[in-house]
Amino acid sequence: MTTGAALTLACTAGAATLAAMGADCAIASGVSTLKPSPPKQRAKRRKISGNNRFILIGRQLTVNPPLYDPLSPETDQHLRPNLRRELIAKRQALPDLERRDAELAERLQQVLDALEPETLGAYCATRGEFDPLPAVTQWLAAHPECTLALPRVKEATKEMTFFAWAPGEPLRSGPYGIAEPTGEAVLSPTTLLVPCVGFADVGLRLGYGGGYYDRYLAGREEVYTVGLSYACCELHQLDMQPHDQLMDLVLTEDGLYGLDALSLTLVD
Repeated sequence: MTTGAALTLACTAGAATLAAMGADCAIASGVSTLKPSPPKQRAKRRKISGNNRFILIGRQLTVNPPLYDPLSPETDQHLRPNLRRELIAKRQALPDLERRDAELAERLQQVLDALEPETLGAYCATRGEFDPLPAVTQWLAAHPECTLALPRVKEATKEMTFFAWAPGEPLRSGPYGIAEPTGEAVLSPTTLLVPCVGFADVGLRLGYGGGYYDRYLAGREEVYTVGLSYACCELHQLDMQPHDQLMDLVLTEDGLYGLDALSLTLVD
């Protein structure tokens, strides 16, 4: 979908399942009317995602599907690594990337306008990820009340912590070759931008397999999560693991996904 068109999102997963996960099925009139789901609803979603077995087939969220056990170690051991390789190669080969990035950046700024975060957690892009920092830098110039934070990880302990960072400040190369802030002021983001290798339309995220974001978000229901990806990385079949944390929204250059997208219409 090109920029300038009205965008209405709907999900065809079962209404009972979505209601159980805290979804609001009302369609809002514009991005300014977006009301993030309350922390209690987000906690319920994440509790369900961590304690039940789900698989997404097309746009259906199914419990205990007959195809295979989605928590099978044998299945997961081979499926997810292969998916990661395929999706990373696919996004790195995307044509017309400048247009795609511009459309995703515009959509991101609209969502930030609606969310009005006090502390925004972002990330430094790697391996063909969408780079949010140019759009975030532009948005922050008009919203100086918002503080920006970037992650640092400890590879030995698998911990991730967010530190204050301002555009123009130095960055250093961290584990996995990803740039990270050098400051020491620890922050707790109220809104968190999360890179997605792949995603399913109810907000299920496929990452790199290290589990950093899943561990960070576990128990932090107050954090509003916005996954960022390209439309070519949407997955129509993905098993859900006990540690997986659902995104509240997932943004691509073509649309919005996730349970909170049910109540959001973008109108340019």
